[in-house]
Amino acid sequence: MAPTTQTCSACRGRKVRCDGVQPMCGPCSKARKPIECVYTPATAIASTPKGEYLKKGAACGPCRRKKKKCDAKRPFCSTCKVAGKEKDCLYEENTERTLTEALFMRTHYLEQRLAQYESQVVMAQPQGLPDDILPLTGFSHPDPPIASTSRLSHSGASVHGQGGYDVPLYNLPHAINVLFDCMTVPSPTMDLTLSTPHIPQGLEEFRQTYIEHSRQYGCTLSPEKMEAILAGDVSGTVVHPAFTYVAQLLGCLFWQIERRMNMYTGVEHEQLQLLFGVLDSINPVGELQIRYLLAIYYLFKQQMAEGEEQLVLGADLVRRHNIIFPTSADTFDPLQMQEATPDQAELISALSHLLYLDRCSSFVFHVPTRLDKSLDEALKNVALYYPFFAKTNTTYIRARSLLYLIRVHELVTHWDSINAATPSGMFSAARPAWFNTYWPLLEDITGSTSHIDGEMLKASFYGERERAIALKFSLVIMLSAKAQLHWLVHRTHAESVQRALDTVMEVVSVTKTFKDNDFFLLDPLLGVCWGIVAKIMMEIIRNPPPGMEGEISWAAALKTIDKSTKKLGHEFPFVEESLQVVSDVMRIVEVQ
Repeated sequence: MAPTTQTCSACRGRKVRCDGVQPMCGPCSKARKPIECVYTPATAIASTPKGEYLKKGAACGPCRRKKKKCDAKRPFCSTCKVAGKEKDCLYEENTERTLTEALFMRTHYLEQRLAQYESQVVMAQPQGLPDDILPLTGFSHPDPPIASTSRLSHSGASVHGQGGYDVPLYNLPHAINVLFDCMTVPSPTMDLTLSTPHIPQGLEEFRQTYIEHSRQYGCTLSPEKMEAILAGDVSGTVVHPAFTYVAQLLGCLFWQIERRMNMYTGVEHEQLQLLFGVLDSINPVGELQIRYLLAIYYLFKQQMAEGEEQLVLGADLVRRHNIIFPTSADTFDPLQMQEATPDQAELISALSHLLYLDRCSSFVFHVPTRLDKSLDEALKNVALYYPFFAKTNTTYIRARSLLYLIRVHELVTHWDSINAATPSGMFSAARPAWFNTYWPLLEDITGSTSHIDGEMLKASFYGERERAIALKFSLVIMLSAKAQLHWLVHRTHAESVQRALDTVMEVVSVTKTFKDNDFFLLDPLLGVCWGIVAKIMMEIIRNPPPGMEGEISWAAALKTIDKSTKKLGHEFPFVEESLQVVSDVMRIVEVQ
């Protein structure tokens, strides 16, 4: 009997006949791409864990057709990536999604019909009769409904009796059947609650969604303006109609994203046309807000060119109209500080969020900034003039947290350049100047982190979910910046090492508190922060600090970061780079 030849790992994985030639077999030598030809016993391969099983139908289309192993990673699986067929890696989710949409719309429609019938039955019952007797005489078709895209109210329906049907009082089943037959079936998009000429019919569910997510959009308007938006007012008396239209536009988009649906693109197109039609009459600060809200809309639609255009238009508005952060007085007097008025709060929030979007897109996408650097210092000075606003406004806190993170990134780059120029020892002419910047920055970040943590706990305690999540987001940004600062000097300062370890675990602790339905309220920037923390944990795992071996389960902490980054990637575009960073760290740690 001829001895069996060995099979290399590559041929075994591809299910190809191997000739057993060493150091490289024939199939591996003829492969189009370089392949590592390694001979591993089959028992070793079989003993390795196979990983989690996928749900039925979760694999991509090519792997399902070819019956290949698929890990269902997004945007493309590892099998298609190795084969160089990333463009063909598509997930067949449309069938399930279409069924879900159909069921949702059918349920929505039936709820509306039931509400209409109940309303008409109640109004048809005269006073003085028992509840079980319905004199259903004289029903006719009501006025035709007005189409919209809102939910049906349980009140406000009207019935016009014209003596067309006579039903015996004692025959209730027959009476109800006749009633159902004679009534006009309401439209799935019927709305009977909005009748004011200046308020468009329907869309209130989308406006409600917008109000719930207003902190995420960076929108800080007065309560009166928010109420007008929620009511759908387009008269311009309280709020410019552009804000109502953009609320309906963004609310429609996020309403669909929350439900994993795509059924109201026509509504989005209509609201866009209405919005662009009223922009000529808006003031500069209002237009500034509309521009960055449109940029958010286009970025979520992954229309990068249109989103960039809106950010450029917003930056151009700032320059043309010289829009700056307000100050309370010509001469600064800390004893006479006044709180921001609604108009000042709106201006500060608008500039803060535009600055956040500008710096965030530059930091995440590695593109040039559009706004002048002087606005960074001006935003910092807002806390001097309006301390209460600076401590409580989530839009301002988010923008300032990002600027701290960017400042730390610049300091890290400078530190690396100093070490590259003078690798031997701490003695360099540039180091004292660097530390003169390092210590004040660390002090500012530590103080701001403590304050944000306190505000977050307060919001969480009082059940302000959206505010608490927004503050947690800013807290993770600040903690990742703080961990980076402490870790910079870990080779020469044991106290900084301990502070870095504690801060990293704080990031993990806050990350664990995010629920699955919270990730939709976050931002792709969070993936960058988790990537920073993952790199620090990788260095800790590879070279544990003296005396700290085995004290903390760093692998479990890193797994928390990995899972959270993947969840963020399912909710937002533009997280691919962060996913790759964390994935690389996980792979390096696994081979340790």
